[in-house]
Amino acid sequence: MRKLFSLLVILAVAIGGWWWWQNQPATDGAEAPSTPETATPETAAPEAPAGTSAEEPAVTEADDDAATTEAAGAAADAAADAAAMAADAAAEAVRASEVAGVEAAGVAATEAEAAAEAALEAADRAADAAANAAGDIVSGTQDAAEEAATAAQDAAAATQEAATAAATAGQIEALLTPEGFDAGRAIELIDASQIPETQKATLRRLIQSAGNNPDLLRSALDQVKAVMQ
Repeated sequence: MRKLFSLLVILAVAIGGWWWWQNQPATDGAEAPSTPETATPETAAPEAPAGTSAEEPAVTEADDDAATTEAAGAAADAAADAAAMAADAAAEAVRASEVAGVEAAGVAATEAEAAAEAALEAADRAADAAANAAGDIVSGTQDAAEEAATAAQDAAAATQEAATAAATAGQIEALLTPEGFDAGRAIELIDASQIPETQKATLRRLIQSAGNNPDLLRSALDQVKAVMQ
């Protein structure tokens, strides 16, 4: 749980940093043209053809930069949301593993925590890329937007892994309760454990004999948990 708390602190810092960048004054990405001196007949340049303007390329470039900066920000937000979901999934996996009290659930919880950590790291990368795009630190905001989008995809994938691991831990927790008991799956869980074969055989017989007796089932499941811790 201490490791999970650290992950949540990291997530809070990442989200706070991105929020701070979002609230900074926006940059145009292009300097406003200086006011030209009044032209004289001797210095006046030929008039531009009708329907064209020298300001159009600069305006278009500024608009493109603003759009890519906005895309980078959206990707960073998505990555932060995914990381938060991964942290929640990891917390649930840890809770389920503690209730189940068996090695398999603990392994699933560890996998969920690792996936949540990966999601947090991806969210950090996305936030950095979005900040770079907003501050024009990198050469071209397009690269920053692409980096933020990639990081957001990584965060989403890690979140899916965390959710899957959390679901596994939850299923094991339910399996070892009278309400969610399934003799076949319980025996599969016993067979997949790292305990000696003699203990596996004892637990299998215990499960098979108690499966049809609700009064004995809870005690049998408690014994399974105790042996498989």
